[in-house]
Amino acid sequence: MPFYSSDFVYNGVSSNIYNLYVSEIGGDGSSTWSGSGSMEIYNKKLYRRSKPFFYGSAVGDNLEYELSFTSPEDIDSRTSELIQKWLFSSRSYKKFMVIQPDMQDVYMNVILNDPQVIREGNLIRGYTCTAQCDSPFGGWKFPKTKNYTYTSEIIDSTITFNNTSDDSGSYLYPVLVITMNNAGGDIIITNQSDNNRIFSFVDLSPNEILTVDNSLQQIYSSTDLIRMSKFNKKYFRLIPGINILRLQGNISNISMTYQFVAKI
Repeated sequence: MPFYSSDFVYNGVSSNIYNLYVSEIGGDGSSTWSGSGSMEIYNKKLYRRSKPFFYGSAVGDNLEYELSFTSPEDIDSRTSELIQKWLFSSRSYKKFMVIQPDMQDVYMNVILNDPQVIREGNLIRGYTCTAQCDSPFGGWKFPKTKNYTYTSEIIDSTITFNNTSDDSGSYLYPVLVITMNNAGGDIIITNQSDNNRIFSFVDLSPNEILTVDNSLQQIYSSTDLIRMSKFNKKYFRLIPGINILRLQGNISNISMTYQFVAKI
């Protein structure tokens, strides 16, 4: 997903303030782009065997790429100081959004490093730097939430969720917020697309609200009780692609908040 002469927002500040644009990636004046999410293959060549033994694969290191920021106007020294402080002083990841049609729902967490000033004679025209991302794929879609509401005392319902994350080799672990109905009781979610893997809690209180962060493996209850003893210890996950989910139990509402990886 190359960038092209676009406005951008970094750490909550728009480049329009300084009339600055993302003008190039790659740093060599070309428009080539190698992409993200490269794989590392693990294998070992065995004695007297032409085919190596395959151990597996994994996504490689976090994405890095070169960026150029330029202005159609000369940048005076005072403005240059402000720009460099804005872009290059942070030592933690900041949100970077490129304003172009194919990236409206995508952002990156980056550190902009190794800055160099672009000059034409004595005039400052822009900057080059290295963008270090917090993900091998480079980007993230903005988080979304799906809500499901039920009125029956005991439900037995099926929902379909399509995991379209660009990380097609990993599970997605959303945050679930489960609201029990007036009766209280159990919640069982069976992912029929994941070998019937079951996520469940039993003996929950009437109207209890349970928040489960499946990625961080953290559980919070509106009752302030520790609910680990009521849990089957299998955190909820979604496989890449279609997930058929069977919901059973005494719930009035369940929400699912998730965030897809975006390949840059």
